[in-house]
Amino acid sequence: MKLKTDHGNFEIRDLTFADRRKIHRMEVSAIDLKSGEMNNEKFYDMLDFVMNLAFNKPEKIFADMDDNIIDEILIAAYNTYKAGVSKKKT
Repeated sequence: MKLKTDHGNFEIRDLTFADRRKIHRMEVSAIDLKSGEMNNEKFYDMLDFVMNLAFNKPEKIFADMDDNIIDEILIAAYNTYKAGVSKKKT
């Protein structure tokens, strides 16, 4: 699967059903449903999961990049995975 970002183009792994569900659980647990506040630690845990899922040898790919740029790329990968989930229209 191709990921195009302002910081380059990347090949990312396809998303399995099990991985999609894992990301969803992590996403939901990162938000306090009562207050709507985001738990930053859980959010970054989710981004780390996406990084290790999406990229082969991420430490090599991202070694020379600024952490903010890495976050932007990981969020783009996360959004690509989320956008790939289509709901059946009736």
